[in-house]
Amino acid sequence: MQLERDRGVSTPVEMIAMAIAALAAIVFLGFLGRLHAAAVQVTNVAQSAARAASLETDPSAAERAALEVVGTSPLTTRCVGGGQTTLVWAPSPTGEWRGGSVTVTVECRVRLQSLASVWVPGSRVVAMSDTQPVDRYQR
Repeated sequence: MQLERDRGVSTPVEMIAMAIAALAAIVFLGFLGRLHAAAVQVTNVAQSAARAASLETDPSAAERAALEVVGTSPLTTRCVGGGQTTLVWAPSPTGEWRGGSVTVTVECRVRLQSLASVWVPGSRVVAMSDTQPVDRYQR
């Protein structure tokens, strides 16, 4: 008969487990959102750097322009060691700068702790590239 009157205390334990699971889900979604925001920011900087490089008159000036865009971007504070930039250009069919294309790749090493807002060891590299044509009729 005593078993019929026993209501147990499983509800508070289940509620604590649900609260912990909900908190973990919120932290995980925040992590994914911040990782996506970092990827969008790296993409925007890569596009801006490629566009600035494509407007220059030669490959060395293009590289300086791309480095300047990345150096003045918000990636200098988000990335460990600032953003790393690689510029590759493909000449036109006649072998000239004009009429070719320029590809800028930007890599950003982001600490996972800055993404999760809690202590998480390690880092992740977010890399994006963009290719822009060099105008064959530029000044």
